[in-house]
Amino acid sequence: MRIGLVLLLGTFLLLSACDRELSITEVQPEKIGQQVLESIQPASSENVQMLFNPKRGRYIVVHAFGLVTMSVEDQGTVVGVFIQDHTDDENEILKRYVFKLDYDRDYDSIQLYRNNLEIPFDNSSSY
Repeated sequence: MRIGLVLLLGTFLLLSACDRELSITEVQPEKIGQQVLESIQPASSENVQMLFNPKRGRYIVVHAFGLVTMSVEDQGTVVGVFIQDHTDDENEILKRYVFKLDYDRDYDSIQLYRNNLEIPFDNSSSY
């Protein structure tokens, strides 16, 4: 009985750990390194930028006139990154959102979607 319970708990913990391999979280400017901040391209319109450093990770910068949220999905060999604009919060001020993308395994590519439409990154650079 105990062995079965231990195996069940171990399986649950293993599956829970797998879900954490791929994540995206919003990062506040004061918690971002200076190199990342200096690499962000200025924007006068809505756009999306990818910043990459093999040792420090990937950041996705979104410039938008309203609130945005992001989610990620493992699509096999591709990471699906989904931006959702919340149009009820739009105004005339362009806002900058910075998200950190983390994953623990190799993917062939990153595919970007905005409001469920496939789009390219406007800019990609290393820092």
